[in-house]
Amino acid sequence: MMRIIVFTLLLLPILSFSQKKDYKSFDKAVKYNNRGEIQKSIKYANKALEKHPNWNQPILLLASIYANDNKIELAADHLLRVYDENDPNDVKGILQVVKLYYSNGFYDKALFYAQRIISLNQNKYRLTDELDKYINNCKFAIEAIKNPVEFNPINLGSNINSLNEEYLPAISIDGMSLVYSRRFVKDDVLQEDFFISKKDSNNLWLPSKLFGNHLNTNGNEGAFSFSIDNNRAVFTSCDRDDRLGSCDLYFLINGRTFNAGRVINSKVWDSQGCFSPDGRYLYFVSSREGGYGGKDIWRSEITTDGFLEPENLGSLINTKYDEMSPFLHPDNLTLYFASNGHVGMGDYDIYLCRRNNTLQSWQSPKNLGFPINTNNTENSLIVANNGRTAYYTSNKSGFGKEDIFSFELPENIQADEISPLELEIITQKKGEEVILQNVSFSSNSSSLNESSFIELDKLISYLVKNPDLKIEIQGHTDDVGSDIDNLILSDKRAKAVYDYLIVIVENDLTYKGYGESTPLSTNKTEIGRRINRRTSFVIR
Repeated sequence: MMRIIVFTLLLLPILSFSQKKDYKSFDKAVKYNNRGEIQKSIKYANKALEKHPNWNQPILLLASIYANDNKIELAADHLLRVYDENDPNDVKGILQVVKLYYSNGFYDKALFYAQRIISLNQNKYRLTDELDKYINNCKFAIEAIKNPVEFNPINLGSNINSLNEEYLPAISIDGMSLVYSRRFVKDDVLQEDFFISKKDSNNLWLPSKLFGNHLNTNGNEGAFSFSIDNNRAVFTSCDRDDRLGSCDLYFLINGRTFNAGRVINSKVWDSQGCFSPDGRYLYFVSSREGGYGGKDIWRSEITTDGFLEPENLGSLINTKYDEMSPFLHPDNLTLYFASNGHVGMGDYDIYLCRRNNTLQSWQSPKNLGFPINTNNTENSLIVANNGRTAYYTSNKSGFGKEDIFSFELPENIQADEISPLELEIITQKKGEEVILQNVSFSSNSSSLNESSFIELDKLISYLVKNPDLKIEIQGHTDDVGSDIDNLILSDKRAKAVYDYLIVIVENDLTYKGYGESTPLSTNKTEIGRRINRRTSFVIR
């Protein structure tokens, strides 16, 4: 996708200059360009140059036209012609050439002219930070293109995508529901609404539909995100009467919507929220004061008394530019986000940060690589529960301007797959029982069967990732035998699990046998008794 921001600025002097009545050919060139009659504009711009070959304004107009037509080399030639004619050492001028080449993926040439600026050593106009950014990004991009990652995006098809723009996907933890935003014209007004699609029995996406009138309004809604237990969601709305800033975060709970309140929402732009899998934090993007750049990623701890004051994720993640669309995977250890401030391919790239456990800080961001990232805008990546399947928005090809695609992440940038046991743990609240489904013992014995070790190793893995988690291991029996015998047996079985875990983990663990005192089913049937004979734990 061609970038035109450079030439938006360059055309300003053209339009003002075009008012001179004695330059008829150039005035016609501007008029035809404004009408979209490009060939006529080129004709009259070149005619104006026949008598004035060094006249900057027609040359800049032609540069703009060629850039918008994706004729980058021709556009650059015209820019260089202007700047070389005026002053071969015009640093600002050469910088426009750098921007043109860089934003359109001509990294070798962008690097050449960026280094040329350095060589000119014009102390009167220093662009050290900006130039360093271009130089570092160009060097990274050149190497990334030489070493591409595996990438095979699949368009989600016409049941999801349309001639309109589809973007900011969100997927439920079971992978069966997809919510996304669509931009379209309704009653001559540009509208942004949520749409939802569900998978059928063949794992295919059904035709999408509006996601309910309770959520969509006559204003703009976007950036939907599920909680991992599907009991609530967070989204952004920019036109509601109760908003506090230009855009606010809202919650969807039991079919009702609520403004997230003044702790979360500021007087400016707050958007793109997501819950941590354990439900402890709300991550979001804000342009509020106290950050490092335009838009930063923040988080607020969720307590029984409400939200605590948001904290910035820090300079390792946030830059003086923009960070956007955070997505914290259900493993609670892998954070994906977009940025135009970290070293990358250009515009917004997608990055990931990892941590070894939930108590540790985030590691340095890693660019997902080329061709996942390009000189175009890459944004809004989410990853399914399996840690491999990613969904994102792209304008590369499809039904409309922007479509939603899926692809399999290369192994080195995947998140951890969440086991059924881990999923059950992170969807439970304190005090709720988590049953270790595959932990068993021989009859009237407290010796663990070997088949139990797989399940217990999964629990160990989760406890290592979450060292602050406190659990009580519980043993339960049916009512066969005496109360005291059952109590003793259940206690021994709970201790056997405790002994297996405590060798490796450093969590605060306790154990207790409950005998037959807390049945989950009837003890009058074999099936009921089998349900009651269980080893479990609760989060304290």
